[in-house]
Amino acid sequence: MKDFHFSLNLGLIGTDDSRIDIILDYLKEKTKLSSSEDSISEFQFIYEKVPLKMKIYQFKHFEDLTDDIRQLKKLDAIIVVVNLYNDQAISKLTLNKYKEFCDNFMFNGIAALVGIDPYLIEQKNPPASRNINEFVLIQKTKELKFHYCFKIQNSQKDIADIFNKILNYVNLKLEFINPEMFERVKTNGKDFVGKCL
Repeated sequence: MKDFHFSLNLGLIGTDDSRIDIILDYLKEKTKLSSSEDSISEFQFIYEKVPLKMKIYQFKHFEDLTDDIRQLKKLDAIIVVVNLYNDQAISKLTLNKYKEFCDNFMFNGIAALVGIDPYLIEQKNPPASRNINEFVLIQKTKELKFHYCFKIQNSQKDIADIFNKILNYVNLKLEFINPEMFERVKTNGKDFVGKCL
């Protein structure tokens, strides 16, 4: 029972300037990185006494999904990250592209839009005023019909909030789908080798 766990596949979408590395660095610090190659990383951890293995697939745009990712049975969640100083990144996110992604990959998981302020995180003066404010983020989240909207200003607290929301949702779904197995995995979570998130 030592390696009895639930697996979670997460798509992390963001252009080079969106700084998704901040999210990955947070996970490396808080969990156990079990493998990493190209744009795929796998983490092991315990969340709410439930042992999880989370595989993260990184890509720049919805349309950048390749045949490598098509072999996945499913993605359980996606996080789309935009730099708050790059209004082009958010304008390229459209409901049509998201629907096409959902159709192609039969995606019906949880989706979150995250705005990141890299200058505030690194405590540097920004080169200009932010192009994307909270109102724009919220409107885009509604337009895309995503579940959640977040803004990262403090990498520790804000990223923890994102994963708490997503993992709570996933845990509830797992418990609803198979309550007996969920309890068995949770009970045996103490034998799982991994950090707590």
